[in-house]
Amino acid sequence: MDIVDGLRAIDEAILFLNLKCGDRLGHALAMGVDVDAWYQGKANLILINRMNYLDNLAWLYHKIRKYRIRDCEDAVHSICKRYDELIKIVYKQVIPQNEFVFSIDSYYDAWKLRGDAPEKYKEKEFVAGNFYPDEWENCAINEEFPKNYRIRYDKEVSLLYYLYHYNRNVKRIGDEMMEVHVNPSIIRVVKQVQRRMQIEICERGIGIETNPSSNCVIGSFKRYDLHPIKDWYNYGLTSDQKEQDTCPQLMVSINTDDQGVFNTCLENEYAYLALALEKLKNEDGTPKYKRTLILRWLDNIRELGLSMSFLT
Repeated sequence: MDIVDGLRAIDEAILFLNLKCGDRLGHALAMGVDVDAWYQGKANLILINRMNYLDNLAWLYHKIRKYRIRDCEDAVHSICKRYDELIKIVYKQVIPQNEFVFSIDSYYDAWKLRGDAPEKYKEKEFVAGNFYPDEWENCAINEEFPKNYRIRYDKEVSLLYYLYHYNRNVKRIGDEMMEVHVNPSIIRVVKQVQRRMQIEICERGIGIETNPSSNCVIGSFKRYDLHPIKDWYNYGLTSDQKEQDTCPQLMVSINTDDQGVFNTCLENEYAYLALALEKLKNEDGTPKYKRTLILRWLDNIRELGLSMSFLT
């Protein structure tokens, strides 16, 4: 698995489910985990199957373009080189030579169609629905994404989508695991993409449901003071204006996840965060956060949680 898997999954949830202002993401830890520490913990080596890695390469390449990330020529070169090598291994053996290019742009366009029902592409090209659609037909196509509806009629794009879902050889080869060394230039890009996604999600007004105990158990960090909630939203926690201005100030809430599995309750989740931050020290041994500010911050989050709830 790669941290890019998590970032891409968040993007897929937003785009394929057409999330809007007021909607919520659960956990979303990939958007807050320390990227450098995550890769260092794995010695910059990841174990991932070919298909996921191919998805990540195409997705990351287009995020670089979308966010106009600069000074990343080495990363772009590495991504394109690996993509060209991998697309031949996974896909090129199942089609006649030189019929299609299967460029990284076509692959990304095919990825965009994953919000559609695969059955619409069983003929190896897109088949439009009935003129008078039934309830299922109304849900079979994502009318909101991609914005360019016509990419569905691109034969190369629709073939890629068909092969992804229905070709056994593509599935078999794509499921094979590979070890990948992630070079520093890619890590720098991932950090910038993560940051830009935080800002974009904030602008969209989409909230994040945090689950401190659950996240500490299943996440890459094992301490409450390392939870990214304070990096997503710090209004009230610090009086430093610069820290507030550089924080994305995402809509966040504190939740329990599964109370029975994690043996907790909502009061405990608030208390765990309060105690962890109260014990956190600066390098000179002084408290990093004041108790009154911690309580104000938690109360702000409580208010955000109420505004994000399903209650009317």
